[in-house]
Amino acid sequence: METVLNGILFMQKIDQYIFRQLLIIFAFFLFILTLIFWINRAIRLFDQLISDGHSSSILLEFALLSLPSATIIVFPLASFAAVIFVTNRLKNDSELTILQSSGLSPWRMGKPYFLFGFFCMLILSFFTIFIVPNTTKILHERQLDLDTSVSAQLLKEGKFIHPFKGVTFYIKEIKSDGTLSNVFLHDRRNIDEFITYTATRAFLAKNENKTALYMENGLIQTSNYSSQELSTTEFKSVTIDLSNALKKNSTDKVYLSHISTWLLLSNIQKVENTTKYSKGLIGSELHTRMHKPIFCFVAAILGFSALLIGNANRFGFSKQITMALFVIVLMKVIESYTIKLSVNNFQLWPLIYLPSTIGIFSSIFFLNISASKYQKKLRH
Repeated sequence: METVLNGILFMQKIDQYIFRQLLIIFAFFLFILTLIFWINRAIRLFDQLISDGHSSSILLEFALLSLPSATIIVFPLASFAAVIFVTNRLKNDSELTILQSSGLSPWRMGKPYFLFGFFCMLILSFFTIFIVPNTTKILHERQLDLDTSVSAQLLKEGKFIHPFKGVTFYIKEIKSDGTLSNVFLHDRRNIDEFITYTATRAFLAKNENKTALYMENGLIQTSNYSSQELSTTEFKSVTIDLSNALKKNSTDKVYLSHISTWLLLSNIQKVENTTKYSKGLIGSELHTRMHKPIFCFVAAILGFSALLIGNANRFGFSKQITMALFVIVLMKVIESYTIKLSVNNFQLWPLIYLPSTIGIFSSIFFLNISASKYQKKLRH
């Protein structure tokens, strides 16, 4: 009895040791891959924000909001890389060989890997179902706010800008008190009449209902296309109402990626009626969110099972790793194809889970091969 208990305690320690190693390496790969992918996606957005003169707090806000979307993409890669790294190291250090010699089957050795894959699946489920839809919606709304704000559209020093169609605006200098120095505004929205304003001094003023540009000590040049006449008028002050031009672009459009998973799951008909998206597109969005965590679980198990089916050579486990990568690439190709099919036909949504099903059966196949070799060794 005591021997059995000692054996159980020993296996629990082994499971904990492998699981801990997987978590540490996974955290490392997740951090590195997320950082690389996030920088690649965010650099264009940051260039725009910096050129618009936004503060560091805005940059930090956008960085944090764009982070979850980058994380869910690299999650399966990080879990797969962690499993490959840890299993490869255990094999090179002969730790897996010792475990097999002590009577552990490949299926039993896979316990910490199954737990690790399940853990990754739970975390990724939380991101894809709850976090990412909310953060992408908030990021989109904040970007619209900035794009349609007066400061974002007009207050750019030393640069010719086109804040809205048919209008060119230039400010030589923006002083610390908010005064605009040496302002140029060219309005060609009326094809029959072009108007150019120049002023030595100007400033923006806005309240809840009105946004206006007040210009002082300047010149108005009006060019009439039909009569070919040019008129010039000096002014001490002139007010240009920008309220209509600065109205927000329509935000009525609803993006499926912003809709809560619960609403997609509980009332797909309501979503179809309010968004005008097809049921196939809505269904593919929902089931893609549900499938991503499962894919992450499969990637982890596939990496472990593939490395067990053969011994290392002078190139390490390159053959097994290549085989596992081939299956994962095949799964991604099938995934993209099945998503297209489900978009066109809502009834085909179960096909979205086909790639993970293939991955699970591949893992079972690899583990059975390993178990068969293990049984042969026991007989001899």
